[in-house]
Amino acid sequence: MSSAAETAGAGASGAAGPDRADAAPAGAAASVSKGSGALPGRLWNRDFTLLWQGQFVSSLGKQAFGLAAVLWLKEATGSGTIMGFVMMAATLPAVLLGPVAGVAVDRFDRRKIIAYTDLAGGLFVLLAALLFLLRPEATGLLIATVFAVTLATGLLDTFSQPSIGASLPDLVPKERLEAANGLNMAGVQLAVFGAQGSSGILYALLGAPLLVLWNAATYLYAGFTELFIRVPKSAAKDAEREARLAALHPFHRFRLELGEGLSFLRGHRGMRTLIVVFALLNFFISPVLVVLPFFAQDFLGLGPAWYGYLMASYGLGSLFGYLAAGALPFRGKARELAVNGCLLAQSLLMVLCVFWKAPAAELVLFVLIGLSGGVLNVNAISAIQLATPPEFRGRVQALVMTACAGAMPLGMAVSGLLFDLSGKNVALMFGASAALTLLATLGALAVKDYRGFLAGAEDASQVAPPAGGAPTAGA
Repeated sequence: MSSAAETAGAGASGAAGPDRADAAPAGAAASVSKGSGALPGRLWNRDFTLLWQGQFVSSLGKQAFGLAAVLWLKEATGSGTIMGFVMMAATLPAVLLGPVAGVAVDRFDRRKIIAYTDLAGGLFVLLAALLFLLRPEATGLLIATVFAVTLATGLLDTFSQPSIGASLPDLVPKERLEAANGLNMAGVQLAVFGAQGSSGILYALLGAPLLVLWNAATYLYAGFTELFIRVPKSAAKDAEREARLAALHPFHRFRLELGEGLSFLRGHRGMRTLIVVFALLNFFISPVLVVLPFFAQDFLGLGPAWYGYLMASYGLGSLFGYLAAGALPFRGKARELAVNGCLLAQSLLMVLCVFWKAPAAELVLFVLIGLSGGVLNVNAISAIQLATPPEFRGRVQALVMTACAGAMPLGMAVSGLLFDLSGKNVALMFGASAALTLLATLGALAVKDYRGFLAGAEDASQVAPPAGGAPTAGA
């Protein structure tokens, strides 16, 4: 989701059936009764730990591969166009296939989706590593390989991230969901720090082939360990409904299940408004991201290294925000104040960046922007998870991912064009981003259902399924 939400998965009765996770095997911890759907009694239980460490390790590999690919493409081609297409390939599947992934996440075993997508990613990246090792002179083939693997892993993430977001509420105590989301997002941020801090050195020492091989190993390790996660089963499926669904043409069944997810969101204006706000924030934060190198060098008059310092400050603030929001969870009216307070704070902080130009002050401001974004992310994602019945979580999480993944690239393209047309006016772009974020926040605050949703007016246990009843074979 942007400074507001980078990680939706980081992290939606009676419609599509409950997830098909396997029952806990004999000897499972007493906190998860076999097939009962009971939640664990503590945060760092066996299954959450398996999920967290798997995501952390695979994120390290993904970040290392991404940086290795960028460095290799620059070295091998020097083409910004090729690099841009490769970066686009990473986000394109989420934009185009997010709704498809959401239906699959709610229909099939989420645990298997999480594990199998990491295992498949490991095999794709392993193939790329072998080509880098065996055919280092085949530049054209390797460019195509980097593009294909980036597209493939982006496609796999499109299915795995909603699965993680949909499963997390079933793996931890309800009152610790914010902590789980905060730790999950913090793990990804730590992986980013680790990869950014080491990949340049490792690339120089080892080269692209061994870095790609490292990525394959992290994927395969994560996928193997995630096979041992146990997700408590929800209530038994309606056998008659399942039989009618199975009789439908696959396209008609997909259309029906997707329609149920959209109907759920249409019936919950508060949640829908929050998702729209996050998509808009992704779009409106884009001017800052596009002009940040110009802001550091031309506007502040600092060296090129300061672009990295500002990004690191933002990342550090995000990490603090994730951990703080998890350690001190907000519920009820406090959550409403926290989310909207962070949105308003980000607008103010972006304006201060333009006027308070001392280098040390800029570092502090970017830490605070990251901090507010981290708190915002954890609270908003947790609110959506808590208010969404388990059988809809995959579709809701995927729709959040699609909205946000589509908004940021579009915002960057528009921002780049407007930046050039404005005569590279950095202050104008920062001010426009702050003003538009403020307008989106104020517009959302005018919606009573939005305020009520954040304050906890909606609860998954009280949510009615979309009307329409069970499908028929002739639907």
